[in-house]
Amino acid sequence: MEDWKAGLWAELRAIEIATGDAAAAQLPALLRRLQRHQARLGGNPMLAPYRRWRIRRLTRAVADARWHAEQGRVARLGGLDPRR
Repeated sequence: MEDWKAGLWAELRAIEIATGDAAAAQLPALLRRLQRHQARLGGNPMLAPYRRWRIRRLTRAVADARWHAEQGRVARLGGLDPRR
């Protein structure tokens, strides 16, 4: 039974690491898109509601990517193992 649990924890750790690496790779592009939408907010007033909506969505995506990247870092350091 313990071998099965150890295998499960190892697999979960590998998944968290992979997810964190993928999120960290996407983070610069998300930040670039967010900055672009924030810079254009004062432009065409017809597009302002769309840009505000897009800024909210991108802000949420950046926060999620940062969280996943942090979880991947913690998993890489062995933080997901409850025995440690």
